[in-house]
Amino acid sequence: MRRLLFFIISLMVCQTGLIAQRIDISPYPDAVSISLYGEDGMYLSNADAATLKSYFNDAFQPDKIIPIEDGYFSGFRLCFSTPECLPGVEQANWIQVLTINEEAAFAWFNENTPELLALPFEGLKECVDGKTHTMSDYKKAYRKYCHLATRMYPHTIAPDGMLTDELTATIQMTALKIQMARQPALVSLDSGGREASKSPKYYVPDFDPWQEWIKCFDELQQKSYVSLIEFNEPAVTPF
Repeated sequence: MRRLLFFIISLMVCQTGLIAQRIDISPYPDAVSISLYGEDGMYLSNADAATLKSYFNDAFQPDKIIPIEDGYFSGFRLCFSTPECLPGVEQANWIQVLTINEEAAFAWFNENTPELLALPFEGLKECVDGKTHTMSDYKKAYRKYCHLATRMYPHTIAPDGMLTDELTATIQMTALKIQMARQPALVSLDSGGREASKSPKYYVPDFDPWQEWIKCFDELQQKSYVSLIEFNEPAVTPF
């Protein structure tokens, strides 16, 4: 098991180098490509749809702007020289900007797939012991961070080497770190049966998994996005 963990850590380090080389073409100052290599014309941003609409309107002067409501997303489609400005229309040229309504998103997930809302917090819930960390503590943390389950995340490589999103990868990384910290120290004995030396410790007596999960959620705050920018072959290329 320990060799497997070492292998996963090594793979993770290698993948970190690959992720650092991902292609990020940013059509807006804070935007990142949703895909690993920036090839699909879809980007994530934390600017709201109104701000993005004004930015692209000033930059490209679309022929018309259509308000869009799509589930718990709302925003605008900026249309360029096309009789129809619909997603399925061939040769339609538009830039679409949509922002999550987090209250509506949470209500939708809570009604339809509540397990997905709770999934990122399973590790934190396992830390509840009734003493150091109570169920009240868990509910307070959940209320603070539950919106993270409704946000969007760019693609990345998970610690297991699979293509996934930053939410899944960061949670896997935290779980792996906690697992490594809980491994017992390796002890070698001299010929007399006395402890002779120890390899580097992976078990940390004062290690608190609860705090690691809180760090994980704080990290996800920085990796999550509320707006989607989509380019459908706009007449004026933004790059």
